[in-house]
Formats: sequence, C-alpha cells, structure tokens
Amino acid sequence: MEYHPGSMEYHPGSITAGDMRIPVINMTTWKVPEESLKIGLNTSLELGYRCIKTLYSECKAVGAILKEIFENGNIKREDLFISAVLPAIGIRYEDVEYFIKKSLDDLQLDYVDLYEVSSPAGFVRKGDTFVPLDDDGEVLLDLKTDIVKTWKGMEEQVVAGRARSIGMFCFNQEQIQRILNNCTIKPVSLGIEVHVYHQEKELVSFCKKNGIAITAFAPLGCPGLQGVLGAFDGKKKIVQSPLKDPVIKEIAKKHNKQPFQVMLRFLIDYGVSIAIKSVTPKRLKECFDIFDFKLSQEEFNQLCELDRGEDGRRYAGSCGTGVMNFLERHPEFPFK
Repeated sequence: MEYHPGSMEYHPGSITAGDMRIPVINMTTWKVPEESLKIGLNTSLELGYRCIKTLYSECKAVGAILKEIFENGNIKREDLFISAVLPAIGIRYEDVEYFIKKSLDDLQLDYVDLYEVSSPAGFVRKGDTFVPLDDDGEVLLDLKTDIVKTWKGMEEQVVAGRARSIGMFCFNQEQIQRILNNCTIKPVSLGIEVHVYHQEKELVSFCKKNGIAITAFAPLGCPGLQGVLGAFDGKKKIVQSPLKDPVIKEIAKKHNKQPFQVMLRFLIDYGVSIAIKSVTPKRLKECFDIFDFKLSQEEFNQLCELDRGEDGRRYAGSCGTGVMNFLERHPEFPFK
C-alpha cells in the first residue's frame, strides 16, 4: 500500500476523484436526531468541516438548517460539498429522477455535489416507505434490480445539472467493473466499510487505479454495534473493538492522542476519506484534530498488519455481524 505520511495536513484536506476534489473528512447526518442536527451541523461548520453527507429521510430537517446558515451569510452554498443518496426503494432507472428531485426539494438546493446509489440491491417501492416490509415483517426486495440501467438514470442527473457527480455505496469490484464497462459518466466515489480491522486492500487499490475515491463508513469499526446485533440475527456475537487494540493504544500514547484519532489518521494516510457520525461538539472537534500529527512508516505498517480481512467485516457476510445479511437472497448481494 502506497504511503504518504502527512499527505492531508492542511484543513479541511481532500482527495482526488477524477477531476474532482472531495473533502477528506465529513459529517454524516444519517439517523442523527432532528433536535441534535442544528447543533451538530453548526458546530461542524465552525470547526472547518465542509462536507455534509445526507441519506434521505433527514433531508428536510437538514435543508431548513442549511437555509438558515446560508441566509446568515457566513458560509455560501459553493463553500460546501453536499451529497445525497438514492434510497434502496428507488434503485430503478425510472425512479432516479423522482428521488433526486425530492431530496433537492427537501434540502432546498438546486444541485448536490455528489449523488450516490445506496446499494446494488434494490427494494420494492411502496410509496416513500424507506424500508418496505411484507405481512411477515420481511424486507421486500426487488430481485430484478438492474444496476447498469439504474446508472443510466444517475448519469442523466449529471447532464440535467441536479448532481455534479455520481457514486455508489457497498458495490463490490465485479459490480463496479460492470458499471465502468457500460457507463458514459464514471463513478467518482464508493462508500464502503473500512477501518483498521477491515481494510479492503484489493478493492481500495482497484478503485484508486480507476479514479474512484473511497469514503470509509464505520471508520472506528462500529464500537456501538454490539448492542443491536440481537435485533438482526437473534443472537449476540462478540465484536472486539479496535479501540481497545494494544497496538493502537500504544501508538496513541506516543502521540498524546486518543485511539480513535490514530484510527482516523491511519485512514487518511491510507488514502480514503472518512465519515464522522457525531453531533457532540467535543467529539466533532477531536475527530477533526487529526491533522497535527503524523504516523511514522513503522507505525503505518503496524496498523496495516492489524487487517483481519473478512473476519474484520462488521456489517455483512459470514464473518460479519449479519446486520446486512437480510439482503443475501438478492442477486446483487455484494458480500457473497
């Protein structure tokens, strides 16, 4: 893995994706309580965050806050990199335009900087219900999802000016290659689970070679995931948090930093951007205070050696926690 110590020293930092520069650290608003959003967004912008990643259901609340921020005049729309997501219920060519227009209306914006397909596996659409269920409580999967055809709809949003770029979440290498073989507008980003225990080295290398920037969700290895596992697979599984790893703790001690700050710094030097999910001012500041120290080559190598491959995956697959395994019967399930 190519190493560039200190390569993202400056604030806010960015990585290259095609002709675009994408902020290397961003705040995600997914599942942030509405009453906490205003504090979180204002705090993050004051600290220097310039990328806001929205999902779908929270866009209306985010839009109202952004409108107020822009009206105050301290930050302009063009100063921010704002992304939105095509939800799983909209992963069909004929639905792409409807859902991006809805997100833009909710966000009170004319365009998003990045529009991302939320998954290669689509859901059946039942109105705007985010996760449609059948009478037995099972997720209604659209087993005829055609990601290549859906991508054509994504490209049309760039042509129409509603999105400046397009990307994807949780696609595997074969699925990305299928898009690359059939697209006229290339994806600029891929959001995947990446952290020190699950480094996705082959996929990250493939994306870098193809000019696709990686955004790491769950950059801390899902330390809070243990408490929700029973809701998905009916039994508890032991999930060791990398925050307690002795190697990480020792490196943190040397730099007078917290283990999570070392983990975030590692990802930046690894060449990926990171999604921060927090609204606590103190934690937002601590997550941003990772540009004032550098990992040595030896430290970087030590952290690379902590990779557990599939055993480190938390969200899906036979070695994961099973959180996304309800998608397994879909033909486009990406973790087979």
